[in-house]
Amino acid sequence: MSLKVDWPLVARKVFNKENLIAIVVVGCFPPIIGTIRAFSGLDPIPEGYQMVDFGIGFIYSYIVTATLFYGSAAIIHILNQVLPWKGNVRKRIFLEIIFILSFSSTAQGLILYLLDGTPLLFIKTGLEFKDYIENILFSNAITIIVVILMEGIYFFRNWRETVLAAERLMKENAESQLANLRSQLDPHFLFNSLNVLTGLIRQDPKKAETFVEDFARVYRHMLEVNNRMVVPLEEEIDFAKQYLRLQQIRFKEGLKVNWDLKEMNADSYLPPLSLQELISNAIKHNVVHESEPLKLEIEVGPNYLEVRNNYNLRSDQRGSTGLGLENIRERYRLLQQKEPEFSRRNGHFIARLALLEIEE
Repeated sequence: MSLKVDWPLVARKVFNKENLIAIVVVGCFPPIIGTIRAFSGLDPIPEGYQMVDFGIGFIYSYIVTATLFYGSAAIIHILNQVLPWKGNVRKRIFLEIIFILSFSSTAQGLILYLLDGTPLLFIKTGLEFKDYIENILFSNAITIIVVILMEGIYFFRNWRETVLAAERLMKENAESQLANLRSQLDPHFLFNSLNVLTGLIRQDPKKAETFVEDFARVYRHMLEVNNRMVVPLEEEIDFAKQYLRLQQIRFKEGLKVNWDLKEMNADSYLPPLSLQELISNAIKHNVVHESEPLKLEIEVGPNYLEVRNNYNLRSDQRGSTGLGLENIRERYRLLQQKEPEFSRRNGHFIARLALLEIEE
């Protein structure tokens, strides 16, 4: 327990607009309830009672309500500093009840004593002991209800702030991890493209020059989408077509592509460069030659994109970094979407990606 109290902070927490509104709302109930009970015959009407006393009753009620509300709020906020709830639940409940009931009883009794015989009380004559007890019990009951509501609101706000903070941290962490994954993908694509360029320089320097120009356009697109978490399906497919044209500069008839885009939806999205990475993965790991062509089939279904290729692994697998498919899988995990499916069936390697939808 800490005995150091930030009194300016307590004052700001107690005397604010929200608490004033609460006092205005709570303070109107006792005189209204008392008047209803009196005129319905449940309680005797005080001798000499007039309608002006109804208004005076509001003044008295607000004096009591403001005193008890501000006092109880001060006790709560002082305890929040010197005895926080965390790790002190039992002690906090016990002390809060004791302090608030003690304050409420003392304050209510003192108010009754000071206002006894004044027009601010319905009862104009001297108060008896039972009058003090009844008023103190009533005010304590109301005070406990209000305190429970105050603490409930306090816990709800803390819970909401904790949830929002956790969501912010999760989002920031996901964005950070996605950035790391994208930074892994860039050198992965660069590495594969340089391998292609190395081969072209030896075979056809003129074609290598064209390749560099096309590669610059493709890589520029990569930089443009680097900070985006998803891209429209149509944009991803257009980029994949550019990428494939780049690869066909080298492979010619060794790379055959069949597109089935009949069910393409303009409202569908993919993680950026995911389709390109599937194509790159197929080219990197399989034989691509005019005598043994690599056949790619790219199909868009109602809620998926599927890439199929004949499975004909190269004998030389040097230079593989192993980041491609795992990168795509991890990005789907971070986006909290259905994970990609990778399988081999009937001599084909099949990769299926779930199409994403953007929530409005």
